[in-house]
Amino acid sequence: MRNLRAAVIFLTRIPITFGKKKMPELSRSVPWFPVVGALVGLLVGTSYWLLSQIIPGSVAATASIALGVIVTGAFHLDGLADVADAFPGAATVERRLEILKDSRLGTYGTSALVLVLLLEIASLANLSPFDGFKVAIAANALGRSSAVFVMLISRPAQVSSLGLSYVSDLSFWRASIGIMAGSGLTYGLLGLPGLILILCCLPPALIIRVWSYRSIGGISGDSLGAVAQVSQMFVFLVAVGVLGSTCECL
Repeated sequence: MRNLRAAVIFLTRIPITFGKKKMPELSRSVPWFPVVGALVGLLVGTSYWLLSQIIPGSVAATASIALGVIVTGAFHLDGLADVADAFPGAATVERRLEILKDSRLGTYGTSALVLVLLLEIASLANLSPFDGFKVAIAANALGRSSAVFVMLISRPAQVSSLGLSYVSDLSFWRASIGIMAGSGLTYGLLGLPGLILILCCLPPALIIRVWSYRSIGGISGDSLGAVAQVSQMFVFLVAVGVLGSTCECL
């Protein structure tokens, strides 16, 4: 459970600590990333399920997605914004790395954040309360599973400040457990439609990986954040088509 606690500390703003005990190596916590994502999704999905009983679905979806942002501290959104600013907005590797380190938000980053959040909210609002509950869990779990998958097949960018030691130390078996955790949970919740949602995560994950390699020579923490966030958004989008939209929650 120490590794689960470390994953919660790393991925969320939930106030738990190890006290005087030493944190375990982050590579040991990676298999728990999809589980932490599922817990975040459980909060988001429960919020949507309950709120949609008393207020319009669009408002319930907005409040629920906002809850997810608060719980995670916009962790993956920050990575997406940095990638959106850096990769298309600079001509050289050195300049891209500078932008990734810059805490300021540019036009591309702002646009990416707005569009991703709007698409997630609109998609969730078009799902029935119970479907929205299940999809919120699956989307958050699969987003983290996609990031683990990219860790497994990638190398860190060869820059010390952006290097990811836990990616280098990550074993095939630990990564596989993490990927299977998110995938298995999704299939358990949604059955056959869940398989479609699992597969829909591959295109955005691979596209961002290739883009990161071409831009900075490998992956960075921001790249992984972008993978997680965009894959999560894709799950919400595809779920509307797979499960069917409803006008009752709008």
